[in-house]
Amino acid sequence: MRELTEQIEINATSQAVWDALADFGAVADWAPYMKESHLVGQKESGTGARRSMRHSWGFRFEEEVTEWNDEQGYSFHVFRAPFPMNNVTESWITGRNNGFATVTTRVNYGMKLGFIGTTIDWLLVRFVVRREMRAGLRGLKLYVEREAEKLAAVQYAD
Repeated sequence: MRELTEQIEINATSQAVWDALADFGAVADWAPYMKESHLVGQKESGTGARRSMRHSWGFRFEEEVTEWNDEQGYSFHVFRAPFPMNNVTESWITGRNNGFATVTTRVNYGMKLGFIGTTIDWLLVRFVVRREMRAGLRGLKLYVEREAEKLAAVQYAD
């Protein structure tokens, strides 16, 4: 199993960051590589919440929350991960550091195909996964900071 971790600081309140993350079905609002996302079933949040997504490369997959801690973060399992990946889990955790909200994402995954899969991971997959992790964090940062600016402008106008 490979584990990749990335973190970003966001100039917004921890609550604003959590509000964006907690809208589990709306990841396409801020993740630049997701073309569409929506909840599957009636559960909107918490353990067992499920979402379906379409990636910019065209493939579809689903994720189901396996652990949920209000205002702190969650973990989920990815169903139908892109071949040859398998056993993909991911977590998004909020925090604070030096006056900034932080978000840490961690992806764990295995590879099918034995030695060939390990080689594909070493040469390509880990770089693609890390690139998408960073893009997701930057997209979240941009989204949350823009929403905070809009809210501040409305409050200032009042």
